[in-house]
Amino acid sequence: MFLLSFHDRDPLAAAISGDGWRVSSARRKDNLTGRFLSSHALIAIVDLRGAAEDSLAAITEIAGLGQHRGIAILALADPSVQKNIAQLCYDAGATHFLDIANAHADLHQAINFAYRYVENIRGGKETTLYFNDLLAQADEQWFFSKKDLKDNWVSEKLKSNLNSTDFDHYPVSGMYRQLSGHERKRVRGALGRLKSGSAQAAVPHLLNGEKILHHLHDSGERIYGRIERNTDGLADHSWSGQDLLSGLRNGSAARSWMRNCLEQGNSLGLVILGLKNIGTINAAYGRAIGDEVMRRVGQRLIAETTDHPPDDCMVARLDGQNFGVAMTFDVSAEGGIQKCVNYAGLLLGDIFESITIEGREIGLVARAGIAVGEDSTDESLLIRRATLALAEAMISDASPIKVSGSSEKNILMEHQLEGDLAHALERGEIAIALQPQIKVDTGQLAGAEALARWNHPKLGFLGAATLFSVAERAGLMELLSIHIHKLAFATAAEWPDSLSFLRLSVNITAGDLANTAFVQNIIQAIDEAGFDPGRTTLEITESELIGDVRSAAQRLSAIRKKGLHIAIDDFGTGYSSLSYLKNLPLDYLKIDSGLTSDIGGSVKDQVVVKSIIDMARSLDLSVIAEGVETEAQLEMLARQGCEYFQGFLRSGPISPDEFEIFALKSN
Repeated sequence: MFLLSFHDRDPLAAAISGDGWRVSSARRKDNLTGRFLSSHALIAIVDLRGAAEDSLAAITEIAGLGQHRGIAILALADPSVQKNIAQLCYDAGATHFLDIANAHADLHQAINFAYRYVENIRGGKETTLYFNDLLAQADEQWFFSKKDLKDNWVSEKLKSNLNSTDFDHYPVSGMYRQLSGHERKRVRGALGRLKSGSAQAAVPHLLNGEKILHHLHDSGERIYGRIERNTDGLADHSWSGQDLLSGLRNGSAARSWMRNCLEQGNSLGLVILGLKNIGTINAAYGRAIGDEVMRRVGQRLIAETTDHPPDDCMVARLDGQNFGVAMTFDVSAEGGIQKCVNYAGLLLGDIFESITIEGREIGLVARAGIAVGEDSTDESLLIRRATLALAEAMISDASPIKVSGSSEKNILMEHQLEGDLAHALERGEIAIALQPQIKVDTGQLAGAEALARWNHPKLGFLGAATLFSVAERAGLMELLSIHIHKLAFATAAEWPDSLSFLRLSVNITAGDLANTAFVQNIIQAIDEAGFDPGRTTLEITESELIGDVRSAAQRLSAIRKKGLHIAIDDFGTGYSSLSYLKNLPLDYLKIDSGLTSDIGGSVKDQVVVKSIIDMARSLDLSVIAEGVETEAQLEMLARQGCEYFQGFLRSGPISPDEFEIFALKSN
């Protein structure tokens, strides 16, 4: 598929490739004939919006390629802007037309019709035969078989341009041997994406000192490559500063842009957007689908920020699942910081809506961290502050946006904590605190929720938010989670016989659920501690389940068969879905503390809480309310039928020794 779009290339390319097409795209008509012929395209899609004259000329040029008769040309246009545009496209040589501005326009079907046209015109020839026709006339292209390395081919044009390469002795790796170590690493990364399931990839690198864009395609049997020397779409920033997956700036280019802005005396607001459940998506659907999600998020960001001048706004994929949007603004202006917060909220709502890929709707869970920098700020410090704010938002389910209040001293301390954490696990500095869970009607103790704390030798006890944010950045989340579970079960196993009726609740993360060894790890931790599985409840925040309900249901069902109980934590945080209650094997529903704190407010707040309780009871689920702090809240929950509660009204998190004393006094 060849796509020419002067203004909407990337969103269109994302939509088309999402249907499985291999897309070669352009946003200028420079060297159009050469680019089209080297693209192996059966169909040319030309988007006329905003550039009708140049687009019509492009249609005429492609249609005039006599040796390639049988190519379909699909024109996309808006007839409301120019009434006779369909006729003009036909006169120019287009074979198909789509009113792209029509709300009912179906690009997917329009492409299918164009492809059927190609099949009919070409007498039903297979695409592979067309590939062979093109290869005979190819420019700088090559292929090799994945099964038989003797089945390989390099175009004469490519051999001529690389006359220093011995293709006779190295027919497959000859060109690879021309690359530097850094360039080889980039090419290996692109080939790795093909190996992971992507049908196509592109990698910019130097070849004989010239910047080129190398297009790779996996047909199943062969790997095809073609070289594009007139690299289009990289003029906005250096080819080496582009993230190949999303098409945005990469982290290095983003830091350079921010550094230049700050050196010019501008103030910057930086929003870092993180996709919280990308690990779950990769585990559930595969890395190729995860990559496609990241690519589409990148395209949405491009579309969302096109109205901002490029000198005032920068969009980048910083690393992994994190995207950055930096904008110049007046810090001293009224509501300056709040404008950043509002904009971050807008981006979270628009950019991270569910994405449908291969007929499956994949929910996205995103968080945002914000930091503001002025001319005296180092860009690395600005990014660090926003990253720390994002880490706090990732841990918190109450607020998806966090604004950095970190000073440089605090950031240096956080950096030091990352190095301390690995030793903390070895030295036994991670501790368990227990928060009592109490029956609403009788006041009797029913169990406890295990919460992690870090007893730092210099800083004292650090809370779970700090602990997990440090673990996330240090890459120790899985190790920390297993350690906490073992410690929690070992702690509960030491309760005296008089407390053998108490239940223990432990928290599990999206990473835990995505781990194929999840069930084995939990059961092993319980068995090693000698604790009763029937007295165990696993709590998972509902937002962790988005996009992976089926996989979560399977693993939670396996856990439940071992006698454990399952609770959805923080229900009502804004991601509530009735499908969770219907499709997951649940025993408890925990009402978020934010709703509990509002229960004494308006009638609407009370109705919301009561409806959740009634719904849970109708599904035979027990209800636990979190964050109960007043007798009035407790009385209201009792009237509405809530069964259990926890909160500072009776006790906050306390040490295991204090909990035993509390438990013995309560019963």
